Amino acid sequence: MKTIFKKIRTVSLTLCATLTISACNDFLETTPYDFVAPETFYSNENECNMALAGVYWTLVTEKVYGNYYSCMLSNIDDLSYYQRNAGALASHVYGNDHNPSNNNIWGTWEELYSGINNANMLIENIDNANIDNTIKIRIKGEAKFLRAYYHFLLVQGWNEVPLRKESFKDVNNSSIEATPHKEALDWIIQEMEECVDMVDNQNYDLSPSHVKKNTVMGILARAYLWRAGYPANGGKEDYKRAAEWAKKVKDSNKHKMNPDLYAIWKNMAADKYDKEYNESIWEAEFYGNRSGDGLGNYTDGRIGNVIGNIQKCTTNPGNGYSYGFYAPTLILWDLFEENDARRDIYIAPYQINNKDVKVDWKANQIVQRACGKFRREWEASSNKEKSYTPENYPILRYADVLLMIAEAENEANEKPTALAYECINMVRERAGVAALKDLSYNDFQQAVRDERGRELCFESLRKYDLIRWGIYVKALHDDLGTSTKDSRWATGNNFQGAAVISANTTKKHEFLPIPTKELDVNTKLEQNEWWK
Repeated sequence: MKTIFKKIRTVSLTLCATLTISACNDFLETTPYDFVAPETFYSNENECNMALAGVYWTLVTEKVYGNYYSCMLSNIDDLSYYQRNAGALASHVYGNDHNPSNNNIWGTWEELYSGINNANMLIENIDNANIDNTIKIRIKGEAKFLRAYYHFLLVQGWNEVPLRKESFKDVNNSSIEATPHKEALDWIIQEMEECVDMVDNQNYDLSPSHVKKNTVMGILARAYLWRAGYPANGGKEDYKRAAEWAKKVKDSNKHKMNPDLYAIWKNMAADKYDKEYNESIWEAEFYGNRSGDGLGNYTDGRIGNVIGNIQKCTTNPGNGYSYGFYAPTLILWDLFEENDARRDIYIAPYQINNKDVKVDWKANQIVQRACGKFRREWEASSNKEKSYTPENYPILRYADVLLMIAEAENEANEKPTALAYECINMVRERAGVAALKDLSYNDFQQAVRDERGRELCFESLRKYDLIRWGIYVKALHDDLGTSTKDSRWATGNNFQGAAVISANTTKKHEFLPIPTKELDVNTKLEQNEWWK
C-alpha cells in the first residue's frame, strides 16, 4: 500500500504563510512552494491535490491519530487503562486528572481546527481551478467530508464547539460562539450526506487512507448513532438512519471479514492492504519512523510504541521498542469466552524483553499484559526508531459497520431483527464463538455492547460508546472501581492506574474542557458547563 504523504512540513494558508507539501507516490507528484497566496495558488489539479494532502495531514499528526486523540484523549474507558503509577497519571487526560490548561487537549483542539481551516481554504478556492469537473467534485467532496469529520471529533470530545465554515482571515475578528450540540450534529450530517456521491467509489477502493463512498456512509452511520444517544437523544429515527447508512456499506459487497484474525493487524503494521477482503475501510496512514531515508520523510505516528505490546528491544535490527502503556482490565478479559480466538490477539499473551526474546505471561498475569493489536515485531522495516513508527491506525473497519447495523436495528425496531442477528453473528463466527439467537431487546442490546467491547477494544471508540449509551461514569467509577478490587488484579504501583482513573472519574469527564488558550483569544466562547 502506498502512502498519501511523502513529506509535509508546514501547512499554513491562512495568512499566506509557507506551504511545503510535497509528493506522494500515488496521490501527489508535486514540488513544494516556498510561498503561496490563496488567490493564486489553487490554479490546477496538482496544486489542489497538494492542498488536499494538507487537509488529510491532520489525521496523521501526533496530536490526532498519531497519539494525542487516538490514545491520550480517547482510550480512557472501562476496558483499558494506562499502566503506570499514580504519579505518572497526575494532571493527564489518561488519568482523568486534567484541567483546561492541559497541553494534549490544546494540541488536539488546535490541530483539528487547523485541518478544518485547510479544508475551508481548498473548498473556497477550488471552483476557480482549471481542472476536469469530475476530479474537482471528488477533491471538493473529500475536503468537505474531512472538514465535517474533524468537527465531529470536536463535538464528540468537547460537546459544544464553534463551527468554522469559512477560512480564518482576520486575527482581530475571529471570535465565534459555540454551536449547540444537536445543531452542530445536524450540520455535520448534512455535509457528510452531500459528500456521498461526490467522493470516489472505484479508483480508491483499494486504498484505506483515501476517503471513498463507503468511508462516508460508514462514518454517517457512526454520526447517527451518536445523535441517537446521549446527549442529543435523537432516539429511534436516528437509529433507523444509522442502520440505513451502515446497510448501504454492507450491500455494496466491497468488504468482507478476513478469516485470518491476525492479518488485519499485521497489514497495518507492515503498511500493506488486503485487496481480497478489504476489511479495513479507513485508516490513518503513517509513514517512516525518523530513521529512514535521511530526507525527513516521515509522519509522527506512535502507534505500536505508546499503544501496543510491551517490547523492550532498543537495538537494530530487532523487534523494536514499545512502552505498552495501554493494558487490559479484568472487565475486558472477562468479556472473552475461553474459545474466543480474539483474546490472545487483542491482548498479547507475551512480552518481548530487552534481549529481544518473547516471554509468555503466566495464567494469573492478566492486567500486566498490553494491547496486542499493534506489535512492532510485525513492522516491515528492520530499522526501527525507538519512539516513532510507520504503523497505521484503524478509523473504520467492516466489523464496526456490522455491529452498528446490529445495534441500530435492535434499537429502531425495539427487538433484534434477522439482519441484526446476521451481522453480529458474522463478527462472532470469525472469532469462533457460538451464534446468538432468541434474545430479548434488552439482552440483545447488552450483547451488542459486549461484542463492540470485544471486537473494537483499544480503537478509540469505547469511550464514546459509553458516553452515548449514558453509562460512562458508571462504567469507569463504579464497574472499573469494583474490578480493581478483584483478587486477580495485580499488586504494585504500576498496576494501580485503573484504580486512580476510576476514583477520579465524575460527570465532567464525559467531555473535555475548552482549552484555556482558546478561551483567551475567542472572547465569544465560554467554558462548557461541567468545567466552569
